[in-house]
Amino acid sequence: MGNLPRMGLRELFSARITSPLSARRDRRVGDQIQRGVLVIAIAMLLAAVVVAILLTATTHSGGAGLTAFALFVAAAAIGAAMGFVFGLPRARVADESTTTSTFYLTNSNLIKVSDWLTTIVIGLGLVNLGKVVPTLRSLSHALHDPLGGRPYSGAIGLSLLIVGLLAGFLLYYLWTSIRVRELLEDAERQNQQTVPELRNQTLGEAREAASQNNVTLLVPEDAPDSSRVTRQAVPPGTTVPSGTAVAVSTVESAAP
Repeated sequence: MGNLPRMGLRELFSARITSPLSARRDRRVGDQIQRGVLVIAIAMLLAAVVVAILLTATTHSGGAGLTAFALFVAAAAIGAAMGFVFGLPRARVADESTTTSTFYLTNSNLIKVSDWLTTIVIGLGLVNLGKVVPTLRSLSHALHDPLGGRPYSGAIGLSLLIVGLLAGFLLYYLWTSIRVRELLEDAERQNQQTVPELRNQTLGEAREAASQNNVTLLVPEDAPDSSRVTRQAVPPGTTVPSGTAVAVSTVESAAP
C-alpha cells in the first residue's frame, strides 16, 4: 500500500480502465462527450445554486432563491427534451429487396416529429420575430415579484430561463447526436454477422462454419454431410442479421 502512487483529481478523472473486458487504448468520442456533458451540467447546476443563494441573501427571501433555482431547472429540462428530439440520429432505411435487410424496421416517428417541430418553430419564429422583445419584457416583469421584488430580480429570472434553456438544449443535443448514435450503432452491430465462405466445402464443414457465424443453412433434406457445396445464395463477406438463412446447392462427392 505504501508503494502506490498518489493520484490527483485530474488523474482520477482521466484514468482509463485497462481490464481485459474493456481493453481500449483510446476513448471513443461518445465517452468523452458524455463525460464533458456531465461535468458541464454539474457545473451549471452548482452555478444556479450559487445564484439562488446570493438572491436569497440579497432579497432576504428564501422563496426567491428556490424560485430562481426551480426556473433554471425547468428551463433546462425543456431545453434537454428539445435537444433530445432534435438530436436523434436518422436511421438508414432498410432495402426490402435485399437479403441484408433487418428483421425489424427502425421506428422513425420521433424523427418525423423532429422535422415537424423544426418547421413549426422556424415558421413561428419568423412570423413573431417582432414580438420577441416585448414578450421578454413582459416575462421579466412577471418574474419581478416572485424573485424578491428587487430592481434586478426580473433580469436575473430572465437570464436563468434563457441560460437554462440554451444549455439544456445544446448539451442534450450534443449527447444525443453523438453518444446515442454510438449506442444504437453498437446494438445494431451486435446483431450483425458475416456470411462465411461455404463453397467447395463438405456440407458438414459448411454447417459448422455457419453455426460459428450464427447463420442458418437451407439445404435439401436428403443431402448427406459428405456432399460438397457448389453455390450459396448470399455471397461470402455479406453482413446479415443473426440467424439469417443462407440457401446452398450441393452435389454428391465422388466415391474414392
